[in-house]
Amino acid sequence: MPSADQSSPQHPAPVRRVHPLAWILLLGAVLRVGLWFAWSGWSPLLNNDAEDYQGLASRLATTGAYTSASGQLISLRPPLYPAIVAATYWFAGIEHDHVARAVQACVGLLTTLVVYRLSVLVYSRRIALCAAAITCFYPALLAYSNVLLSETWFTFFAVAFAWLVLEAVHRERLAILAAAGLALALAALTRSIMLLFVPFLALYLLWAWRGAWGRRVTAALLPLVVFALLIAPWAVRNTRLQQTLAIIDVMGGRNAMMGNYEYTPTERSWATISDVGGERAWYNVLARERLDAAPLTQGQLDKQALAHAIRFVLTHPTLTLKRDVVKFFNFWQLERTFVAAAANGYFGDLSKVAVGFVAAVFCGSYTVVIFAAMFGICSARPADWRDHVFLLGSILFPCLIHSLIFAHERYRLPVMPLLFLYAAAALVDWRQIWDRRRTVGFAVAVGLCLLLTAGWLRELLMVDLALAERLIG
Repeated sequence: MPSADQSSPQHPAPVRRVHPLAWILLLGAVLRVGLWFAWSGWSPLLNNDAEDYQGLASRLATTGAYTSASGQLISLRPPLYPAIVAATYWFAGIEHDHVARAVQACVGLLTTLVVYRLSVLVYSRRIALCAAAITCFYPALLAYSNVLLSETWFTFFAVAFAWLVLEAVHRERLAILAAAGLALALAALTRSIMLLFVPFLALYLLWAWRGAWGRRVTAALLPLVVFALLIAPWAVRNTRLQQTLAIIDVMGGRNAMMGNYEYTPTERSWATISDVGGERAWYNVLARERLDAAPLTQGQLDKQALAHAIRFVLTHPTLTLKRDVVKFFNFWQLERTFVAAAANGYFGDLSKVAVGFVAAVFCGSYTVVIFAAMFGICSARPADWRDHVFLLGSILFPCLIHSLIFAHERYRLPVMPLLFLYAAAALVDWRQIWDRRRTVGFAVAVGLCLLLTAGWLRELLMVDLALAERLIG
């Protein structure tokens, strides 16, 4: 008589499948390691901002103080990114930037994880995998992780903040809102533009949170209290140093003026920093206005610059509107930073074919993503309107601010992961979107894509070619 084991059929133990996200992260890690080694032959100091960050971090690591090259205490830039780089210098040695680049590569993988979780929350696991893959392999994100600029860290903090807010709204958990306040503070200490997002967050939570008005007010105030407590020590330090209110840095006023005064170029307004000098430089314009010769702190000078910008905008509304439209398209222009770097010899003496390949990779990836995102926004929005409102607000907010000041495609990078959600939704559900091609949403998406294309062509034909002709001539 057969035993019980012999008479019963044998079933093999179930094989555990590796989660597709694990493969995405593994391939992303391999790619980042390869780029890390490749970039060792190129400088991480892509521009003047990167040089400033390296100098700040070096002085912070050696002296423990946030100072200028002359040793004077300053508040010019937000403190968190220099502090992060300084921490790697304490570990690896001053200006040994390979550790900072390695850390940023890991942060890029963490951003991929956050985008996946956010996409699962807002859409579905299938769309989340697509959004995570786009985030993990997007060329601009990969490239910025290898230079000493705050984009990689700021992108992570901004996306983590968006995820925590929506996670708290969905689960109605105040503890998660407190964590969102922490993420908002870290983002603001990395890039002070997030300071201006606070009113939108409060209004959004008053609208989106469920329950009586007491619960809504509590939800709106809690992340703001956490945010205020975390940035307060730095704000007190800056205010005492600058002898005027200075919360994160003292760049807002001068940036507003450089984008809005009599010598701001209509095209390429960001070039005011480097191209407008002499008597037309913003600080010389302010010096001629002053009746009192007493020296100003950097914070007081920043307040004077902001006042000048506001007066100029109010007295020149038509010119300001024209400039703002141009800056809006500058914000959404093609991915040009590393294409220009390749053309200018940053990666060595590349052939025209190699430069063209770099342009195709960066500009092509952006074009596909932004076009898909337009269709996702118009025809494949999240099921919960609260998600859609917050995501769109988070995308449009920096666009609006930079359109009013000065814009560049580099400043757009931190909102790209939020656009990846919409792009992934459109790519995964493209058949359903095509079936709705006679709807208003589809028509609006087509119109937005055509508008962006017209803006790119205008800049290419009327700005880039004209600039090339002047340089050649």
